[in-house]
This record gives sequence, C-alpha cells and structure tokens, in this order.
Amino acid sequence: MIYSIAEWKLRTKLEEQNETVPDQKGKQTKRPTMRWIFFNFQGITELITQKEEKIESEILNMEEIHWKILSLWGEI
Repeated sequence: MIYSIAEWKLRTKLEEQNETVPDQKGKQTKRPTMRWIFFNFQGITELITQKEEKIESEILNMEEIHWKILSLWGEI
C-alpha cells in the first residue's frame, strides 16, 4: 500500500509540474514505476566521519535526478 501511495504521489507531482524522469531505457516519462525509482536509488549511502569531537555526515552517489525526485515527493 505504501509503495502504491508513493508511486501515485510522484506521478501526480510529475504531471502537475510538467516534469519527467528517465525510465529504464533512458527515455523521459511522467509515469515511472516505484520499482524503477527504488532501483535507481541503490548505491546511495551516508558516510559518517568523526574528527576529534566533530561528527560529519555526507551523502555519497547522489545525482541531480535523485534530488529532483525527492523534491517532487516533498513530505510524504
């Protein structure tokens, strides 16, 4: 059910804002599947480092498309 809601919300936002995201073949689409979106997010990790008393966090492997998708979702 959560999967379906996330897919519906993303597709709705893509349509409202006249935006697209690449599908599996690299073609732009307004109706991506959640399976593809989740697959696309694989490999993104958080790197946490500690230098003396300071802890730093960095997101690795994030690309512009990932930020675009997250901003379209907004708060879920």
